[in-house]
Amino acid sequence: MSSPPIWAPDSGCDGVEIRVSTREGGVSQSPYDSLNLAEHVGDEADRVAENRRRLAAALPGDAICWLNQVHGVRAVEANEGMLPEADAHWTNARNRPLAVLTADCLPVVLMASDASCVGIAHAGWRGLAAGVLESLLSAMPAEPALMTAWLGPAISAAAYEVGPEVKLACEQHSGEAAEACFQPSNRQGRWMADLTALARLKLSRVGVPTITGGDRCTHGEPEHYFSHRREGPATGRMATLVWLS
Repeated sequence: MSSPPIWAPDSGCDGVEIRVSTREGGVSQSPYDSLNLAEHVGDEADRVAENRRRLAAALPGDAICWLNQVHGVRAVEANEGMLPEADAHWTNARNRPLAVLTADCLPVVLMASDASCVGIAHAGWRGLAAGVLESLLSAMPAEPALMTAWLGPAISAAAYEVGPEVKLACEQHSGEAAEACFQPSNRQGRWMADLTALARLKLSRVGVPTITGGDRCTHGEPEHYFSHRREGPATGRMATLVWLS
């Protein structure tokens, strides 16, 4: 069984490993071609299972910790063999890969500077507005001032047009500072939303001193990434993973 190509960005923290799957190296057929890792998007279950086996073969530990993501704010301690309904999880165990699935939403990795714990969140606009990052930080046994954040591939502001309800929700939760994360669209009453800027605003406000990443656009790199906005509901999902080595 071959392992798929996966991106290994520099975490910026000794003892922490980050990986991001691409859409390459799996067995799923169009429109899920080829390394779709999501079970809920209409792909054949046996193909998703094989894709997950291929991914797991390239990682340490006995199993990947997955979530049943619901665009909420719940953060839990990761436990192998469980599938909690949550959008963030963390661990202080070694060689226990934590995953979130995305196809335009923003994956956010949080890591203690002494590599005592790591966490990861699935942060779309709903989760960002409602406080999923704050929830994860509150759950982790390390102070925000001792954390580093890394932002994974997500849809960029140039491709993410939203309605006024999205801008209003973010401003209600983050105040006037959130306004800078939205620019007027060419269409009246519409806005271009910057998820990475929203995440940086949230993380900075709670005292996370170092925030890296956030420079890869899922919508603009169809050869590498799935994108719900570009391809519609029938598309796959990538995984962003983090673990303590």
